[in-house]
Amino acid sequence: MKREWIQVIAGIAAAVALSMMMTSCAANPQKAKLEYLKKGEAYMKQAQYSSAAIEFRNALKIDPKYLDAYSQLAQAYLALHDGNSAYNTLNQEITVDPTRLDARLERARLLLSAHQFAPALDDIGFALKQDPKNVQAHRLLGSVYIAQKKYDQALQEFSKVVPLAPNEATTYLDIALVNMQLRDTADAELNIKKALQVDPKSVPAYTDLANFYRLQNKPAQAEQILQTGIQADPQGVPLYLNLAGLYQSQGKTADAENLLTKLSSQMPKSTDTALAIGDFYLQAKMSDRALAEYQRGLSIDPNNLALKERIEDLYLSTKQVDQAAKMDDELLKQAPHDVIARIDHGRLLMAQGEIAGAVQALQKVVADAADSPQAHYYLAMAYLQNNNFPQANSELQQTLRVAPSLPIALTALVNLNYSQRNYSVAQLYAQELEQHQPADPAAHLLLGQVFLKLGQISQAGDQFAAAEKLAPNDASVHANLASLYVVRKEIPQADKEFQTAVGEAPGNISVLSDYANFLISQKQTPKADALVSEFLSQNPNEPNAHLLMAQMHMVDKNYAAALAETQKALQLNPKLGSAYLQMGQIYEDQGKNEEAIQAYKHSVDLVPPSAALVTKIGNIYMNEGDLQSAVAQFQKALAMDPNFVVAANNLAWIYAQQGRNLDVALGLAQKAKSQAPSVPSFSDTLAWVMFRKGDYAGALPLLQECVKTTPDSAQYHYHLGMVLVADGQKTAGKAQLQAALRMNLDTQDAEQARKALSQ
Repeated sequence: MKREWIQVIAGIAAAVALSMMMTSCAANPQKAKLEYLKKGEAYMKQAQYSSAAIEFRNALKIDPKYLDAYSQLAQAYLALHDGNSAYNTLNQEITVDPTRLDARLERARLLLSAHQFAPALDDIGFALKQDPKNVQAHRLLGSVYIAQKKYDQALQEFSKVVPLAPNEATTYLDIALVNMQLRDTADAELNIKKALQVDPKSVPAYTDLANFYRLQNKPAQAEQILQTGIQADPQGVPLYLNLAGLYQSQGKTADAENLLTKLSSQMPKSTDTALAIGDFYLQAKMSDRALAEYQRGLSIDPNNLALKERIEDLYLSTKQVDQAAKMDDELLKQAPHDVIARIDHGRLLMAQGEIAGAVQALQKVVADAADSPQAHYYLAMAYLQNNNFPQANSELQQTLRVAPSLPIALTALVNLNYSQRNYSVAQLYAQELEQHQPADPAAHLLLGQVFLKLGQISQAGDQFAAAEKLAPNDASVHANLASLYVVRKEIPQADKEFQTAVGEAPGNISVLSDYANFLISQKQTPKADALVSEFLSQNPNEPNAHLLMAQMHMVDKNYAAALAETQKALQLNPKLGSAYLQMGQIYEDQGKNEEAIQAYKHSVDLVPPSAALVTKIGNIYMNEGDLQSAVAQFQKALAMDPNFVVAANNLAWIYAQQGRNLDVALGLAQKAKSQAPSVPSFSDTLAWVMFRKGDYAGALPLLQECVKTTPDSAQYHYHLGMVLVADGQKTAGKAQLQAALRMNLDTQDAEQARKALSQ
């Protein structure tokens, strides 16, 4: 028989078999739905969650009351980070069978993560009514109490689990967590050790005990516990990562890398392990090692979506935009509906400068996946790049609603409020961050910086000290300690800490810059100059080093050399916005205002603009007499930061000079005065607005105080004289106007003063 006929017959046979199978399934829907369920479960084991979801939905088309399919479909959606679909699926399952306790408790977890406490408590209460000994229900109820900061009630609830699950490590770890919140360290240690007694191979118990010892500043005991845990469970990945993190914090980078190499060799075919090791390196800012580990994972599984997404995230975080774009194309073809892939696409648009497109893309992701904290967070970042601070704040709040206490969202809210000088609000978020990340030195540093701005020196010192215990070899810790000593005027200690910081991170230009500026403030410019020169000789292609050298030249008023170094920095990095900012300052110091404005505007185009920079441009326009352009800049600055009082004061001043918008001017001036009551120029502006509005009684005491504190100001004498004359106190007013004229009063004001004297 010819070969082609064999193929035809085989094809016919396959078609007949398929037809018979389809007929059989159609005739037996129970068998069909079971087949779909089995296929879905197989896909779940292979981590192909999208394919699994399709199979489970097919089963539900046959039987809309198929409870097992609902349960599995909800798990698939959770694995896909599609919380909305998971929640809706659980709702359908509970509608079919209201007594389905597992579904109710899973729904309660989702509600708890969204801080929807009341409906979560309803589901938990229902479960406990049906089964008073339900361990998961008691644990969830305790978690709700922790989220509500009701620690005593949480302790009572977790204690109820002890007789129900006495041999589960989680039972005692939950209690230890509450003990820590209640600052009961003795009982916390005791309960973690109980967890290890009932389960000597419990990875969470070993990591919790190690973290406990790290918080107690007992790194040797933490190391011993983690090594014991690794012996008990050689494949306990979190144990290796925690121990590597401990080594890293002690400056033992080689030990950390050797440990992770050992882990990799023990699990050479595990993509999850490659992912975890890559994440560790990424967090340690070792991006090359992280990329190598992610790529090793892809060599094991070339279609692994999580690894590809991590690689794009790395490219975006390290500003390798072209490489990120290639991975973005690949991801969108492979998984066009994947939430993380779509979020990363929005991030790519931001990196490419397409801010409007990024906002639009991320808004669509938020609409489709409202429970995704990453979607809300990166939409907030897009709003920040677009200078839409209220919307950014709103999206960050939504991020916390979906994922309470998410560290990146709390950090962003601290920084946002810090930049707008809302230090009291920043303190609240920083304290929450520190409470949830007590083992993270960065959280302590951030809270310490806020305390420092609030003038709470002792509290700042406590936070910096806590960070030093956790990371004694971290340059940023010592740099912050140096800034604390500067505030305390303990200069030798500050110098020592700066030297330590530079020694710990000799290639860190930011630390070097802080130290150089400190030396200049202490009139040790030659030492600063030598320090920067040495760094530049070793790093000739570091653009920021050239900028730092330019600052050294500016101190000496050697503007030609400063400009040359700044231009060198721009040759090395034409998109370095800070170089244009410095160039603007060089031109402004020389009185070259037009060149300064152009340089500052270049900077605004390249870096996220600040209210301070926009106000600086407005000030130049104001000094040049271009009040219309100045007003536009001050209004722009206030739109970015309503609390930027310099812009508020200057805008109020222009309105007062022009005699327009006086009610608006009064509000602006009052705000500036209330936030900086000791600044004479702000008092002067408020008084001048009052004068324009005819409120002489209100203006007089303000101007009298200005003249008292700054007696050599011709402007203050002039303003006081004009108010006194208007108030009918002509003799006193005449004396003030004459004093102003003797001080070389501004030409236009001098004309008004002479006119008032002649009348």
